[in-house]
Amino acid sequence: MKKLIKCVAILFFTVQLNSQERRVETESVTLENLFTFIVDHFEEDGNPQNITFLLKTHKGDFSDEDKFILKQTFKLLSKRLSKDDYVSIATYNDYSGIALTKTPPSDLKKILYTIEYPRESINAFAKDGIELAYTYAKNNYEEDYDNKVVMIRLPERKGSINSMQNSVTANIAPTKQKGNGAAVVLSALALLPEIIQVIKN
Repeated sequence: MKKLIKCVAILFFTVQLNSQERRVETESVTLENLFTFIVDHFEEDGNPQNITFLLKTHKGDFSDEDKFILKQTFKLLSKRLSKDDYVSIATYNDYSGIALTKTPPSDLKKILYTIEYPRESINAFAKDGIELAYTYAKNNYEEDYDNKVVMIRLPERKGSINSMQNSVTANIAPTKQKGNGAAVVLSALALLPEIIQVIKN
């Protein structure tokens, strides 16, 4: 009987140790800072990555502006990660679910489809997307990888795309007259040549 109790105690202790070792890191970033976040945190020769991106959703699909930023960011990410890394996409807030299961970053077509049609990509919806994402990350944990959940906060876009474009154009017009805007844009492009390469693709 004592041996049985000892065996159960050792087994319990081993399970506890394993569960403690399965650490999933959390990062949080706004959509506006996502591109620079990828540049700062992910490198081709870095540790193997198993990343679950958790996107905030609102009513309807992502706006054209949000889709553009997300697509360009994932294009960059696909160049900065290796074929042995993994990317998943989950959603939370208005609708929650796993939109993209563990996929190599090189499978860009699949990733971009998920960004274009996030709701349609989810097989089963959940009540709590944040809890679902962490459960998913723990269930799909990869040993010797950096296992992360990166929460991306997308703003709720108000008004139509045309009204947004008009307001952006109105704000840019005075800057062009002064000449400061072009200098700032050129400085930013000089600092991040990868931006140009990604946008061209």
